[in-house]
Amino acid sequence: MRPALLHLDDALTGQRRLRDAVRGEGGTLLDYRDLGPALRLWSRPPALERLEHRLLGGLPSSYGPALVFSGSGDFHHVTPLLVKRALEASGEAAVTILHFDNHPDWVRFEPGAHCGSWVGRAARLPQVDRVLTVGVCSSDIDRPRGKGADLSLVEDGKVELYAYRAPRSEPQVRLCGREWPTIEAMGEQAFAALLAGRIETPAVYFTIDKDVLHPDDAATNWDQGRLRLASLKTLARAAAAGRRVIGADVVGDWSRPSYGGGPWAALLKAGEARLDQPWRAPPPAARTANEAVNLDLLALFQEFAA
Repeated sequence: MRPALLHLDDALTGQRRLRDAVRGEGGTLLDYRDLGPALRLWSRPPALERLEHRLLGGLPSSYGPALVFSGSGDFHHVTPLLVKRALEASGEAAVTILHFDNHPDWVRFEPGAHCGSWVGRAARLPQVDRVLTVGVCSSDIDRPRGKGADLSLVEDGKVELYAYRAPRSEPQVRLCGREWPTIEAMGEQAFAALLAGRIETPAVYFTIDKDVLHPDDAATNWDQGRLRLASLKTLARAAAAGRRVIGADVVGDWSRPSYGGGPWAALLKAGEARLDQPWRAPPPAARTANEAVNLDLLALFQEFAA
């Protein structure tokens, strides 16, 4: 699996060890920061179409399976484009998406895409069997219908939600007549076995938002979960065992935001971020830890490709 740095912001530009490791693995660096402000947090179709056009040249199917580091979690709505690209490159007829995140990212948002809305677009791609969302701790899963969640994804069996911790510390999450145990209630090893058993396709795609991790392991632009990096790796190995990993992407590195898409869009984005995101930048030491996590994840996915 060949890595790529997709620069949509400055989150990764100072990570020199990661850059050198990507180059050492025959990877590529794509500097699309001119598109970043219009894409950040949410974007309308023209901005997504410009990025998709760039990716056709920057990550053609001939590049093969790719591990793409995309910067801030504010760009998680790039993932459906990367899933489509992975399916075209692999020729797979069916894939399961493993989604590690502190948020379910399942809200409705039209026209365009929001970093909290992309799951519906990915889950409804014809070749996607289902999305397994793992590690959520956020309040987004407490009475989600009133928070804009597209619960038809759950009703249709396209999304399953395996929280780290359920609202009110219950041992399971209950939605739409379905019930899923939490990682905290089951324990890591038992949950790893359950997760592997929920994958019914020979191919998998991973998307990781580092806000799923405990704050001691990463620094992001969002509120963070409780999963430790070692546990994430254990769960990823269980999911990948005996299957073809056709691609992966990693978001969640903190960066100072720059919003675009027009003056009104920039103002709306800044207001939304002030409501939903931490107001203070993380300390430099915490941000430095992000590079170590990225290098660890790079090694993990090279292990899957071996």
